[in-house]
Amino acid sequence: MHPEPLGGCKRRLPHVVVSETAPRTALCRRFSAALVFALLAASPLPAQHPPLSLCLVQTKPDTTTQYDPSAGPWAVELDKLLSTQKLRSGAPLLIKVLAASAEKDVVPEVRRLQCPYVVQLWYQAFGSDLREDSLLFSLWNGTTGKVIAHGASPIRVIGQHPNLWAPCAALTQEIMQSLNKLP
Repeated sequence: MHPEPLGGCKRRLPHVVVSETAPRTALCRRFSAALVFALLAASPLPAQHPPLSLCLVQTKPDTTTQYDPSAGPWAVELDKLLSTQKLRSGAPLLIKVLAASAEKDVVPEVRRLQCPYVVQLWYQAFGSDLREDSLLFSLWNGTTGKVIAHGASPIRVIGQHPNLWAPCAALTQEIMQSLNKLP
C-alpha cells in the first residue's frame, strides 16, 4: 500500500504524451519564426531620416559689439522657430547656434566646427529710421562656401522696439523651402 498524502487527496502525476510528430512540430515552429523574422527584417519599415545639421550665426557689425545672449537676438529667435521644424522627408534639424561673430571670424569658426550648412544672419540698417531696416540671411555650404539661398525680411517696429518674431518667421519659411531642396 502506498501512503496517502496529507489531506486525503491522491497525488496525480502529470500525463505526458510523447508522439513521433513532436520533433517535427518544434522544427516547424522554429522555421516559421525564422521566416517571420526574415520577412520583417526585409520589409520596408518607416525609415528614420538622419537629422540635417546646420550652424546658425548672427554677424556682428564689428568686433566690439556685444550681445546678451552671445548668439545675438535674431539668431536666438530664429533658432526657436527653426528647431520646431522638420524637412519634408521627416528629418529633423540639428542646429548649432554659434556666438555672434564679425564677418571675418565666421568662416574660420564654421570650418573649425565642421558645419555642413550655415545660416548666416545680418541686420541691415538702411537709414536713420528703424522702420526701413531689414534682417537678411544667407544659407551656404559650410565645406565649399557656396551660397545656396539668400533672402531678407523687413523689420517691423512696435512702439520703440523691433518685433523680433515677424522677420524671423518670414525667414524661417524661406530657409525651410531652401533646405527642402537640398539633395
